[in-house]
Amino acid sequence: MRVINFLIYILLLLSLVSNAYLWFYRLPNLKKVIYDLNKENENLLKEVSKSNIPSDTSLTILLPSDEIFEPGSVEISEKGSAKLDSLISEILEEGFNELQVAVYTDKSPIKTNVDKYPTNWELAASRATSIVRYFIKKGVDPRKLSAVSYGDSRAKYGGSRDRIVEIRVF
Repeated sequence: MRVINFLIYILLLLSLVSNAYLWFYRLPNLKKVIYDLNKENENLLKEVSKSNIPSDTSLTILLPSDEIFEPGSVEISEKGSAKLDSLISEILEEGFNELQVAVYTDKSPIKTNVDKYPTNWELAASRATSIVRYFIKKGVDPRKLSAVSYGDSRAKYGGSRDRIVEIRVF
């Protein structure tokens, strides 16, 4: 019984010594590491807030693609030019960090220009880049622009209402 009591005392003593070591030597270092990490996070947050990284808030503008393009075409119509001109003047006036042009199509098969645009996805991609090039001609910084094609793969509404141009302003 004495041996068991002796071993328990030894274990308690070792526990006290190790806890004292951790408390006086390791804990202050750990507190300093945590303090330094918090300071670094604060500095990073300040830097991010100064940068041009788009925030979570954005404005989404939906336009029927029939108002911008003729069916099966990637050339911007006169009506589309007028619409895009008024839109871009407002956007430039307000200011923005990034502008994304996304084009959706319906599931109707391509009937014209099948050799150029075998699928709706390719037609949508060409339409998106047409709008981006138009915005560049109007003075928008190309580094702030992106073109996205969803074609008919991400139907939003169903039917002909899926032929839309979505402009997201960040």
